[in-house]
Formats: sequence, C-alpha cells, structure tokens
Amino acid sequence: MNREPNAPFELCRAELTAPVRLCRLAEDWRRDLNTLEAHRIRRDRDAMLRIEAAVSASGDWFGFASAVRAATHEYANENLAIWGEAISLTAQHKGEWLAELDGVFGAWRSLWHAPLQKLPGMEPAVGSFSGWMRTWQDAMPHMGVWPKHQPASTADAQAVPDTAKGG
Repeated sequence: MNREPNAPFELCRAELTAPVRLCRLAEDWRRDLNTLEAHRIRRDRDAMLRIEAAVSASGDWFGFASAVRAATHEYANENLAIWGEAISLTAQHKGEWLAELDGVFGAWRSLWHAPLQKLPGMEPAVGSFSGWMRTWQDAMPHMGVWPKHQPASTADAQAVPDTAKGG
C-alpha cells in the first residue's frame, strides 16, 4: 500500500523528536564538560602535590626553585592539553548541534512545502538553507530594478528636487 505521508503527523513527529535529540546532544556536551572539569581538578591536585614534594624534599633554595619550575612547566603543559581538548570538543559538539538543527529545519521545510510541489509549474524545494540562500542570491541581480520616474514635463522635473544629486 503506497500512501503519501500525513503532513500534520509527520510535522508533529519532527517537532516532538527534535527537542529530545537536541537535549541528548546537550547532555553529551555537559558530560564532556564534566570530564574536562575532572581533568582540571586532577591537574591542580597534581601541581599541589609536586609543590608539596618540592618543599619537603629540597634542601636548598636552588633545589626548591628547580622543583617549582618543573611543576610549573608540567602544569602549563597539562593546561594546554586541556584547552586543546576543550576546543576540539566544542567544535565537534557545535557541528553536531548545527547538523541536527539543519535536519530539523530541513524536515520542517519539506513538510510545509510539500503541498506546494503538487501545483503546476512549481519547482522542487531547495534541499538546504544554504542552497536556498544561494538560489535567492543568484536570482537577485536578475530581478527587475525599480523603474525610474520620468517626469512628464520640464516643470515636473523642476518641481521635484533630485535627491540623488544632493538637491
């Protein structure tokens, strides 16, 4: 049995499943942020343990300064690693979020524009928002420009100042 999709039901399904998927993505993002927070806490705790070991184990100022310098160097390296991981996770999650939103709006567009496709002379809907924008941008130069007003007489031309010339 070949039936056409029931547009109100399909639209309702798309609108109800979209928030669930977006919440799942937000929860994944929060889980990864909590993992980064655990890395940060471990980094700070390890740095404090290194400083404590430097204070208790060093017998002179030179040994203490070199131990603190090594702890600071290790802290900076771990900090850069955490920042790099945070940046890559942010890019990944932003990409997933935008892909999900594009899918939601694409389904919404196709369901709302489906009845229009049955009209004679209608072109198929554009698949993505960027494609739709590109189509409009390509069509804009070809659309007619506003017609210039041609005065009927020279008296009309003198009565209405030309604002383009600053008059």
